[in-house]
Amino acid sequence: MPKPQPRRAIVTQSVRITPNMQRVHLSGEDLLTFPSVTAGAYIKLMFDLEGNPLKRPTDTSQVAMRTYTVAHFDAEKPEMILDMVIHADGGKTGPASAWATSTKPGDIITLAGPGSSKGLSEQYDWILLAGDMTALPSIRNHLAELPVQTKGYAVIKIEDEKDAVTLKKPEGVTVIWEHEQSLPSRLDQLTWLDGNPTVWVACEFSDMRAIRAWLKDEKSVAHENIYISSYWKKGRSEDQHKIEKRQDSEAYAKTLA
Repeated sequence: MPKPQPRRAIVTQSVRITPNMQRVHLSGEDLLTFPSVTAGAYIKLMFDLEGNPLKRPTDTSQVAMRTYTVAHFDAEKPEMILDMVIHADGGKTGPASAWATSTKPGDIITLAGPGSSKGLSEQYDWILLAGDMTALPSIRNHLAELPVQTKGYAVIKIEDEKDAVTLKKPEGVTVIWEHEQSLPSRLDQLTWLDGNPTVWVACEFSDMRAIRAWLKDEKSVAHENIYISSYWKKGRSEDQHKIEKRQDSEAYAKTLA
């Protein structure tokens, strides 16, 4: 499979939509040929090794890439919207967060994609979507595409109660915004529904491992009915997290063999 074509995108707007979420609007001629995207599609923003946004494609060995879900894409305008969590560790932000909060209309950045994640199972009695703020764009997109008769839960861990946003969803899906307890703790308090669920979870690495064990050992959810992924790991860069995520995935696969 060929590598995704890098594209230059132009910032048209960047605004803080909640205390911990920055919305960046991108446009430009290169996006006219950007492929259509599914609910969990993502792109990679490209920075040089000093943390500056790349203005044109270059040698990928000299690039730091940061992954973000496509919150919305309109090929006709064209316009891509990214909702970016503003992470801070000891008062310091990574290159993507720093760029999102400082970028202005007319700025240029290079991106690659789209990539896609596993969707929801086709056969299920109810759904469970869960994640922290990094997963919110995907959860929002999945909710908007669900059949009207769908029932279940969407549990979202937010940093501030004002980080909650309006979501389009079926009436039978309950949205829970959690800003005090951990995501694994809140999930453990759910009233488990009858029948087979389809589960989609994305969050911090340690929380992911706890939830994965809970789904397997306590709730006995079939492996094929689960998509679960860590989008980040506390105290690690994306490159470091990617290595540890792969190692964890390989080790977990052996337990299923």
